[in-house]
Amino acid sequence: MVDRSPPSRRSFLPPPVDPGEDFLFHLYRGSEMLQDNRVHDAKAEIEQALALQPSDPKGQDLLGIVYFRLGLYPRAIAIYERLIADFPEAFEPRINLGLCYLKTGQPVRARAELEKAVAQAPNHARGWGYLGLAHQALGDIDRAIHAFTVGGHDAMAKRLMDATAGGPPQTTRRPSLRPGAFQEIDRSADLAPSSAIPQSVASGLEAALPPVNGAVAHFSSAPPVPAAPPPPRVPIIDADARATAAGPMSSPLSAAGPSLEFAARMPLVAGELARRHLIVFPRDHRVALHSPTGLVLVQAQSGFAVRLSLVRSMAFQGGYAGKTLQRRQRGRALEEPLGGAGSPLVEIEGKGELVLGPPDGQRLVPITLDEDPMYLREDVLAGFEPQMGYENGRMPAGDGEAVGMVQLRGPGALVAVLPRGFAALEVTEGRSIALASPGVLGWTGRVIPRALAPSEAPAGAKGFVVFAGEGTVMLDGR
Repeated sequence: MVDRSPPSRRSFLPPPVDPGEDFLFHLYRGSEMLQDNRVHDAKAEIEQALALQPSDPKGQDLLGIVYFRLGLYPRAIAIYERLIADFPEAFEPRINLGLCYLKTGQPVRARAELEKAVAQAPNHARGWGYLGLAHQALGDIDRAIHAFTVGGHDAMAKRLMDATAGGPPQTTRRPSLRPGAFQEIDRSADLAPSSAIPQSVASGLEAALPPVNGAVAHFSSAPPVPAAPPPPRVPIIDADARATAAGPMSSPLSAAGPSLEFAARMPLVAGELARRHLIVFPRDHRVALHSPTGLVLVQAQSGFAVRLSLVRSMAFQGGYAGKTLQRRQRGRALEEPLGGAGSPLVEIEGKGELVLGPPDGQRLVPITLDEDPMYLREDVLAGFEPQMGYENGRMPAGDGEAVGMVQLRGPGALVAVLPRGFAALEVTEGRSIALASPGVLGWTGRVIPRALAPSEAPAGAKGFVVFAGEGTVMLDGR
């Protein structure tokens, strides 16, 4: 018998499509249209893709570009604020957010985001350029010139210097942003594509999606402008350039430039050399590391205790009065200099600025304390804020030997002198660790040290210290 009943409507529908493939199809089309400057068509495609996968970071990234191109800055800001909240380690969305803030007349918020971005990516030329514009909009001319110079935007730095020539160091004049300033930064910056979202998040999309205008950070309200070749830049060659060129300590000023033979024929102008290496103290941190040089910058509010052998420069209001600090034990001052007689810690009084440099083969590390105390070997302590409390003690090392230690309590900031082979080990409840006493630099947390008796040590070895409890022990890994 033949079934003459009407067929089910479902039998006439096309087979279901994998939503992942459909998503990639619309996202790919949207990115191509954005490259062709068909912004409204791109908006429709990307929004259709996000209707399938609303939380996809790559799609949100592209939609942020679309909103920016259309002048819908509040929508773009909302997208990048969400991306930053979800992916705080990704610096490109933060740069994009800073640019949106600049476009909407919010230079204070732009500066805050861009300062964080260049701290995460110190070689990002475009980020430094936008930060310079934020400083300029706020009238902070010194920092604007410094940011332009670090980012390689030398023409912009020179124009700003010429426009404010003869003014005080921190002039309150606010030269208006020159028309085309954003495009000039985009042309002079490195246009190599880079991902705005961590690779682990964008996995599987990079092969399917071409970069749009060199990735998310390359905004423009007009079709892409071909990059003009930058003017020749003479590289700054120093003793550390070979070792740090690829690492986080490298300076953006050592970017690729002319050959060394060409550089040898073009000496730097003295003023340019000074500007390229100008140190500008950060606004929001009392103690901070200057990554390109390894120097530590201290902005003392009411004095600072420091070993004078580490001081490279100081500028204090009202002079340089100071006193040598004494060791303390059980709340009582001892007649012994803190830090030892050879290089004691001296408290310089008043408000001022210090530049500290590390000894050869070591590095300076700023550390902030809140509630938990920190224990450091006395010769490791380089300086600390005077409102912090300190107490001297001794770490047993066996055979009646002991190592001088200092307990520091916050809140406040301190500076430690650490070897380049510095490392740390975690101590957990029920798992103690034994370290050779000369390699112990300090510890944090609820950790209790005791000398390991020769009867407990392998082959009766001496000089080991056992740490038990919960916390972290720092050691010299050399």
